[in-house]
Amino acid sequence: MSLINTILGIPLGFVTYFAYRLTGSYGYAILIFAVAVRIMIFPVNVLSHKNAIRLLQLQPSLNIAKLRYAGDKERLGEEQYDLFKREKYSPFVGLIPLFIQLFLIIGMLQVMYHPLQHMLRFEQDVIEALVIAVRGIYGTQGSIGEQLLVIEALKQPEYLTVFQNALSGFPESGRILGLAADTDLYFLGVNLGEIPSFGNPTSALVVPFLSAFAALVFCLVQNVINPGALSQGKGTKYGFTVFTVAFSLYFAFVTPAGVGVYWTAGNVLYIAAVLILNVMYSPRTLAGEALAHIEASRRSPAQIRVDRKRNKELAEREKHDAALFRAAKKRLVFYALTGGQYKFYKNIIEYLLESSDIVIHYLTNDPEDAVFRQDNERLIPYYASQKKTISLMLRLDTDILATTVPDLQSFHIKRSIARDDIEYVYVFHTITSTHLTLREKALDHFDTLLCVGSHQTTELRRREELAGLPKRSLVKAGYGLYDQLLESYAALPAEAHEKPRVLIAPSWQADNILDICIDEMLDALLGRGYNITVRPHPQYTRLFPKRMNLLADRYAGYADNGELTFELDFSGNESIFSSDILITDWSNIAFEFSYCTLKPCIFINTPMKVMNPNYERYGLEVLDISLRDKVGVSVDVAGIGGLNDAVSGLLADKDAYREQIEGIVSQYIYHPGRNGEAGGRYIIKQLESATKELRKESE
Repeated sequence: MSLINTILGIPLGFVTYFAYRLTGSYGYAILIFAVAVRIMIFPVNVLSHKNAIRLLQLQPSLNIAKLRYAGDKERLGEEQYDLFKREKYSPFVGLIPLFIQLFLIIGMLQVMYHPLQHMLRFEQDVIEALVIAVRGIYGTQGSIGEQLLVIEALKQPEYLTVFQNALSGFPESGRILGLAADTDLYFLGVNLGEIPSFGNPTSALVVPFLSAFAALVFCLVQNVINPGALSQGKGTKYGFTVFTVAFSLYFAFVTPAGVGVYWTAGNVLYIAAVLILNVMYSPRTLAGEALAHIEASRRSPAQIRVDRKRNKELAEREKHDAALFRAAKKRLVFYALTGGQYKFYKNIIEYLLESSDIVIHYLTNDPEDAVFRQDNERLIPYYASQKKTISLMLRLDTDILATTVPDLQSFHIKRSIARDDIEYVYVFHTITSTHLTLREKALDHFDTLLCVGSHQTTELRRREELAGLPKRSLVKAGYGLYDQLLESYAALPAEAHEKPRVLIAPSWQADNILDICIDEMLDALLGRGYNITVRPHPQYTRLFPKRMNLLADRYAGYADNGELTFELDFSGNESIFSSDILITDWSNIAFEFSYCTLKPCIFINTPMKVMNPNYERYGLEVLDISLRDKVGVSVDVAGIGGLNDAVSGLLADKDAYREQIEGIVSQYIYHPGRNGEAGGRYIIKQLESATKELRKESE
């Protein structure tokens, strides 16, 4: 007796045996067994269904992560793991019904192939004697269907003597032979013990096609209402349908017809279970917003064709640029993950181009990066996908690599194995603290960091102390984006406006203002004599266009009278600089606004995004938190009803805040207006030193 038959066949055989004794029909026994199984595993189906709805609800967050970390599988995997853990979703729960079905099918096969053991409950020595006898009749040896052959042979009178002789030493041999001979494997004219075959067409041949049809209906129903299928594209659904139907057809052709009947009944019953589950827990009700997001982000066939053509063009461009990048003799490389990162390098690059003869090689993962619109023969841009960047960075040959992409050595960007003396320079893209919004090890593998202010210098030295890191070069560089914004703000003409202007500019992290409290905020401010502008994050409008449209429709009346504006054009900063008050959650735009305009902000205390859960052990002030009540005021979500009081209070005290913010800028930003010079001089000095060392070595 095989181990599989012992573990799975025996318990399932008991169920089938009782069903057979109850009905006297092999076919009805299989159907009763199928119903019993579906009832028994229904609680598991409920758990799996609810888990699938939970995954559906998480799709917007998953899509955001895929956009943010496109091409970086390690980082994306970590983000997905953190999201699933935080939201208590387990991808393994959805596999439980699949494994149960697999075990049941294997067990059912054992029951079907061993009817003497499971259906008739014969002793093992009796079974062995009957099997030996049938081997002599048919010449089989170890065939999996020998017990089925025993039942078939006993229905033929010419073999009766053979079986009588085989059981001559057993008591009640006549009863045993009678039971086996009377066992009817037929159901609705189909021999359930027969394996369907075109070579020997019988009534059993209908079973595989019934099985395939039931699988087709099951897939069609599931594709319409199953929460897992609702998030899938048509290609995935059709592919799954074709596979399931083909597998059902094949499976029913290579197993006894009884297994095909069980498979068919199981699919029909599962359709009923899915319908019941959708009444109990409707995914369209429980995950309606997520489904709207998924629907809005689906690509049309025309878009798919355009994207394929575009991807082909990018692949050719990448191949060309990557070859040029590898072949180029490089001393200085800037690397950007997105086109928006050029602004963090802009001042330094411009200083280098004006004050030196250094050739700058600029590698970017964004084919539309602003660097491609620059016209300077000493600034050479290259396009490569993140996947290609992995190999380019591993073989990088340069003196200095400067980037604003953190997590060096942790995710897709690794230090070069071609050279061990490359200086990796980090350029900050945040004006605040380093130990809250970055991963704890995000900056550990950089050699040099161009710090914005003294707070970052202190935080990085503390990190070195806690982690046992060697001291790195911490350059007092300032913040290039602040310098650019300050210059743009100074160039704007002075303009008086009748009503105070309030700008609402949220982040796009989970649980931002637009997600959890925008209606309450607008209700508190509208009709109070303000001109209000809502400026969502560009990524938010791209991910949730329907949500933004619904919001705009809801407040269309206020938009018509000019009291409220939804700004979806992000090409300029005029609305930011012309505002009197900025309201945000955890976006860095608050400090950039206040530092440039010297005007106060209101911070809504939505859930804080913490990338380093150990930030408190540093024992240092976190500017992202402490400055909220220095450049403005914080308001809890529960207290948004009193938001107008906060706005009017800040407007009344704006002169006091102006002086206070001026002091904060001087305290927390190195070399205001001179970031390009500070960062550029450091790079020039390092490259000159490297040249001198090279000359010494050559001498």
